[in-house]
Amino acid sequence: MKMPKFTKSIITNQQAQIGISFLVGLILGYILGLFRIHTFFLPKISIDFSWLSWFGQITPNPTFLSDVAAFEAAIIAFLVPLSIEIISKISERYNSDVITRSFDNTWENKILPPFLLINIVAAILLRFFVQDDINSVVWKVLAWIVLLVFMYIAFAIWRVINRIKTFMSDTKSVINQLYEDVEKSIE
Repeated sequence: MKMPKFTKSIITNQQAQIGISFLVGLILGYILGLFRIHTFFLPKISIDFSWLSWFGQITPNPTFLSDVAAFEAAIIAFLVPLSIEIISKISERYNSDVITRSFDNTWENKILPPFLLINIVAAILLRFFVQDDINSVVWKVLAWIVLLVFMYIAFAIWRVINRIKTFMSDTKSVINQLYEDVEKSIE
């Protein structure tokens, strides 16, 4: 029996396979939850989250906001232009803009500059508006959010630097991307 071309292309497409797997898992989870299958196999479990109360006891020092703003401003001043220059030189070396497009299309490079700017503005505003009451709940929540966004930015910076290092040192992957671009343009 011969499969239709549309069905065959869906089965071989990786994104379609992921989407179908997600939908099957979602439907299966809904059905199992509807019949409460989990109550037959698992006893009632109660989880104690009182160990998380130490988050509320920590009062962040407002001076860390200045450090966050200074570090992120340095990243904007040095990493962003330097990475653009390095990628453009690599693109010039191979005489193709595939590398630049590939670098620009990663989620880290799309999200990093807005997150940097938003976090700098938030840190400066918090530092400016913080008065004597740094024990308020709003202050603690906002300070933790700034810190978490800062940690995410540090992770994204690490990913960007590793991607630049890959482009600079792994010529095989660069050439493979160039071949893929040529194949896509031929099709």
